[in-house]
Amino acid sequence: MSKFLLLIIIFFTSSSFATQQIKETFIVGGVSKGIDSTPLTTLFTFEEIHLMLENEGYCSANWRGYKGTWELKNGELFLNSLVKGACNDNPPMIDPVLFFGEKQYPLKAKWFNSNIEIRLSENEYTECKTPDGEEVTTGYNYDAMVYEFSAGDFVYKSKQNIKRVWQRNLTSC
Repeated sequence: MSKFLLLIIIFFTSSSFATQQIKETFIVGGVSKGIDSTPLTTLFTFEEIHLMLENEGYCSANWRGYKGTWELKNGELFLNSLVKGACNDNPPMIDPVLFFGEKQYPLKAKWFNSNIEIRLSENEYTECKTPDGEEVTTGYNYDAMVYEFSAGDFVYKSKQNIKRVWQRNLTSC
């Protein structure tokens, strides 16, 4: 019995139970792609969004409480729709007046001065050895097509290798 309990403890302490998040949608040339970017968070904080949504619509796969569909059209970024509770089969549309003071979608994302990345490859993890010889994962990188915007206007597109480092490189890297 003690061996069984030990196996259960080892399993639960070494396992991670994370839910894959529902991605925002970015449409380019009529093709929809899932993106990790959240353009709405460049206008409002996470807390402000939760307050406006009255803390409704959340599930483990949609911690944001909403899902946006964005489109690059005629050199401009548009928000085509914003739904509450994207885990539901038929999520309700969020009234654009609530966030933007506009009556209907689509609306130009005039506030957006950042990038949207479309992943082209899977994560490639980087590892280094500690002075004790232990292998430690220090981050990851991936290839992406990056779309740059200024005030909602498309500026530039380029293929880039994106590097995400969460731990400083060790001397053995």
